[in-house]
Amino acid sequence: MTVEIIRNAIPRSLCLAAEAAWPGADWPFWHRYNGATGDKFGSLDRARLPAACLAALDALALAVVPYIGDSFIDYDLHAAGMHMMPPGGFLSPHVDAECHPIRPWRRTHSIVMSVNSTWCKEMGGTLRLEQQPEGSDEDLLFIPKQGQAVVFETAGQLHEVLPVSHAFSTHRKTLALFAWRQESDCNGSSSATFQETNQHEN
Repeated sequence: MTVEIIRNAIPRSLCLAAEAAWPGADWPFWHRYNGATGDKFGSLDRARLPAACLAALDALALAVVPYIGDSFIDYDLHAAGMHMMPPGGFLSPHVDAECHPIRPWRRTHSIVMSVNSTWCKEMGGTLRLEQQPEGSDEDLLFIPKQGQAVVFETAGQLHEVLPVSHAFSTHRKTLALFAWRQESDCNGSSSATFQETNQHEN
């Protein structure tokens, strides 16, 4: 399984602009996932995204082109876009959906980029990818770092986000994209599969 890290994936000024324009928890266009498998906010509608955040997403889409082969980015942002975790927020171990729910597409890569200008290990929110690189017994851990994008192959890649600390009262802010290939007979789940509860979510 291939994992790529792109440091400074987009210009710092664009990261800063996205962070400054980032909406609060009361923004009406968030969808809140809050249950046994996770606690996070996800944006619903590309058309509603703040202009700076949308510009950052589009810049990220261009930055990842060398890492996704013949796949393409879904600019409609199905299940992607802006993600945010409050203090205490987390995402349990899961494998991302492989098939698009309404289009004949297979998801090939998952991409996440940190937006927060200030973050440290003690703040939590670490992205954990299980047993990477290939042949290793150790998981890969990614502490959020502004402008750093992690690109990993979707199929079979178990991952999670460790809890965000309550001590700092800071929300973890990330931009997410997914890459796809057309596949008329895509077989697989159209929602994320969680390891422990076997529940499903986009």
